[in-house]
Amino acid sequence: MMKWLRTHWKKLLLITVAVIAVAAVLVLEVFSRGAAAIFNQAMMEQDMLKGEIRAEKIVAHINGHVEFSQLQWHDPEGRLILYVPEGSFEVRPWDVITGNIKSTTMQELTIRNAAVAVRLSDDMRVDFVRSSPDMQQVKEEDTDWRAKVSLAGKSEEERKQIGEYRRKKHAERMAKQWHNFEREGKKIRMKLKFEDCRLEVFHKQRHYLLSKVNMLADINTDDDMILELSTGHFGGTMIGNGVKLKGTVDFDGAELPLADFYISFMDVDPSSLGMGINIHDKMTLDSHLTGPLHEISGEGHVRMEHLHIPALDFENVRGRVDYDGEKLYFNDVEAAVFGGKLVADGEYDLDTRYYSIHGIGTDLQAQKALPGSHLSCNVDLEMFLSSKGSGRETSSYGHFSSGEGRFKIIPFKRMSGKFRQGYRDLEFNDVAIEFAGLTMRTDYLQVKEGKLTFNPINITDKNGELLAVYEGRK
Repeated sequence: MMKWLRTHWKKLLLITVAVIAVAAVLVLEVFSRGAAAIFNQAMMEQDMLKGEIRAEKIVAHINGHVEFSQLQWHDPEGRLILYVPEGSFEVRPWDVITGNIKSTTMQELTIRNAAVAVRLSDDMRVDFVRSSPDMQQVKEEDTDWRAKVSLAGKSEEERKQIGEYRRKKHAERMAKQWHNFEREGKKIRMKLKFEDCRLEVFHKQRHYLLSKVNMLADINTDDDMILELSTGHFGGTMIGNGVKLKGTVDFDGAELPLADFYISFMDVDPSSLGMGINIHDKMTLDSHLTGPLHEISGEGHVRMEHLHIPALDFENVRGRVDYDGEKLYFNDVEAAVFGGKLVADGEYDLDTRYYSIHGIGTDLQAQKALPGSHLSCNVDLEMFLSSKGSGRETSSYGHFSSGEGRFKIIPFKRMSGKFRQGYRDLEFNDVAIEFAGLTMRTDYLQVKEGKLTFNPINITDKNGELLAVYEGRK
């Protein structure tokens, strides 16, 4: 036997190599066929995605890479949930060869040019739903007044009650609907890629539409998920020109997943936030959000190159913003206005849409603020602005003072007073203008619907002695 091996070892080696090569090709061919068959088998046997999933064309390669086109996912009632024009997936080779198909078999999924709609529950569980044209046709069963009433004119307590009621009814409706995605504790270890997709998100009565979505999610439900996303124009509850997100979700070591996200909302239209103001200057918000997914909070920075509101033109607006799930808190917001500077802080209630702002302005130039008034001086002021969610329910008040200046050719030493502004009304109190040898005072002046009315103007000398009284119209 040994003699035969010594004389025929070369031939035996060649036969062995050939057998191994043939076996390898057969295994790869079986794997290729298995990779193609995995789609049909997995879609029939899996129970995470409810309904029926079919693809018009599937092309498998011997390395386990599978490409598909014209994929459609219908819910158990036959309604279209997801349409993917083209995509691909990678599978775990050994699972295919052994036929042991499970939730971790698919290692990577890429979808291209698809329209994806998801609903996030209050605890941030994901479900896939139909897109908004169908969602808008769903009829609400309740007819309670709180489901339809406008918030305008309601007290803060009433708005809170209405907000809580709507969230409760929303949760009840969501509980009654069919869940198209149910993981039920199954492990997922895969990479999910979106390439040039459209994404629609429903969460807590808010609706977001995102275009040109490119996303990479590296998911391991035993450890964490690494997420990176960028979009084009977005609309719905908030309107803007792009979103960028980077971060992680930690699935290990806590009862609920913990998020750590860096998010930028670019070129947001402030009027889309429902603050009762018609402002379309672009705003960018950079934020860092952390905590349990259902109670996420954090801080960030806001910036605007320009901000135009009635009678005020701001430039280079910069500040800090904090978020606790219910309110936005703005702090250390600085802006250039009328040649001077404004520093402000405030808060915005997401439930009631109430907001308040406190600001301090220094060295504001009157000739820029009131062109054509022939008034030249620098003014300091402190102002308080509050709103109940509409222009009619927005008001402000404060006080101001100036240094030396001129009215036309007449010099004065100082000007001071208090102001209060409501819907189409502007009034001044305790107004005083000090000249070199006299002072002009009035305790009330009002501009209402373009008409000026004022109380008598007292003219006194430098010692406070009354020199004259000018009777105005009350």
